[in-house]
Amino acid sequence: MKNYIQSPLPFQGQKRGFLKLFREGLNQFDESTIFVDLFGGSGLLSHCIKQVRPDARVIYNDYDNFSERL
Repeated sequence: MKNYIQSPLPFQGQKRGFLKLFREGLNQFDESTIFVDLFGGSGLLSHCIKQVRPDARVIYNDYDNFSERL
């Protein structure tokens, strides 16, 4: 599986700038944690969570229908 580090379509507010710190912090949460990607956009943070913590439950919000634009 490919590990993405940026969105396929660049846009304002992309979170790739703090992805490294985000990854490091993920292991501070226990296995019962539910991660909510409230402003999901491209899904980059949701993808990152599942790469680092495949056991985690992730709720992804795509309010702007980014997936349709792809």
